[in-house]
Amino acid sequence: MIDADKLVDKFSGFITKEQAEKILKSEANDAPRPVKKAPTTINVKELLNNIKAGMNANRMLDDAKDADETINIKDQIYRIFNSTTNTVNGKDITRRYIILGEEGSTVRFNLKGNASEFIDINGFERGDVVAVSNAIFDNSSAELKSTVHTVINKITPSKRVPITDYSSIKEDLRKVDVIGRVLEIGTIRHVTRLGSTGQIAVASCTITDGRNSVDASFWGSSAIRTASMKTNDFIKIEFCDVRVREGKLQIYANDSSRIATGKVFAGRIANK
Repeated sequence: MIDADKLVDKFSGFITKEQAEKILKSEANDAPRPVKKAPTTINVKELLNNIKAGMNANRMLDDAKDADETINIKDQIYRIFNSTTNTVNGKDITRRYIILGEEGSTVRFNLKGNASEFIDINGFERGDVVAVSNAIFDNSSAELKSTVHTVINKITPSKRVPITDYSSIKEDLRKVDVIGRVLEIGTIRHVTRLGSTGQIAVASCTITDGRNSVDASFWGSSAIRTASMKTNDFIKIEFCDVRVREGKLQIYANDSSRIATGKVFAGRIANK
């Protein structure tokens, strides 16, 4: 059973311990909550401005204070996290966070169940502009949440340019996206990280752009994601770093990264 500290570790930088406790408490409680629909579509900046101005997503705070707000929102995907499965009160819950908005104006979007799987199945990527209807703005955790009625549509594909030619990879690249084909996959191990308690999953693989190859080191949820990967899969690693280990360049991905696989990436490799 996951606790608040572990949830904070998984989404470091985007969630506090207090917010994690509220999320876990909310997921453990299936009681319905009153909801009021928002009539218009807004972007993240407008949503944050409304809240800052003392409004709760298109309505005054003194109007149904205990009700969550149904939000229709259109903005870009700033970040996508790997999905995780946690057990809360004996029940498995699959969840994924995506971050909507742009640098300096972002909001967390908590997707559960089918809504989380939909992101990978339909090839959503960091930088895509999406339209989200019937999401809930949860006042207690200050985040968007999906419901069975939530719909996510891709409006504009990402304009971000991932690395597809490995001759351009160099040391100290940060927060980049890399596309390739899997050559080798190592087994998942669990190790104790220096200076921390508990164990973390670790895995490695080798990917190629068709000519050159590079090793990748996966930690945490990114390592767990390799369990569903196969040799010759086409892969995209989002929000990863390039480091040097034992004199060789290496891609590093962790809980802050996202691993996606699919034939959609096959046509985007530079060296075929």
